Amino acid sequence: MRRAAIAAVAVLAMGLAGTAGAEERGGTRLRNNPAAMLDQIDANRGCPLSTTNVAVGVNRAFSAGSSATQQVGSVSGGSGGCRPLVTTQVAAGVNLSLGRGSQATQAIGVQGQRGALATTTFSRGANMAVGARSSATQQILNQVR
Repeated sequence: MRRAAIAAVAVLAMGLAGTAGAEERGGTRLRNNPAAMLDQIDANRGCPLSTTNVAVGVNRAFSAGSSATQQVGSVSGGSGGCRPLVTTQVAAGVNLSLGRGSQATQAIGVQGQRGALATTTFSRGANMAVGARSSATQQILNQVR
C-alpha cells in the first residue's frame, strides 16, 4: 500500500519541474538616505513593488538499477538601484528513488535580493528511497542577499 501511495505521488508530480518569477512595477529607488523609506517610494516609476522567485523540481529513478540527477536554480536581483518593497522566494523539491539499487540526486537553489519592507522565504523537500540498496540525496538552498 505504501509503495502504491509513493508511486501515485510521483506520477502526479512528474510534470512540475521548472522555475518561475513574477513582479509588479513601482517600489523604491535607493537614493542618498536608504533609511527614509517613505520618501523613496516611486510608484509606477519602473522599480518593482514586489518580486516572486520560485524553483520547483521533481526527480525520480523508478527502474531497478536506474540513476537520476537533477539541478534546478533561479536567481533574481534588482536593477538600476531599485529594491522591491516585498520579496517572496520558494525552493521546493521531490526526490524519489523507487527501484531496487536505484539512485536519485537532486539540488535546488534560489538566490534573490532582500525586500525593503519584507522578505519571505519558503523551503520544502521530500526525499525518499524505497527498495534494497537504493539511495536518495537532496539539497535545497534558499538564499537572500
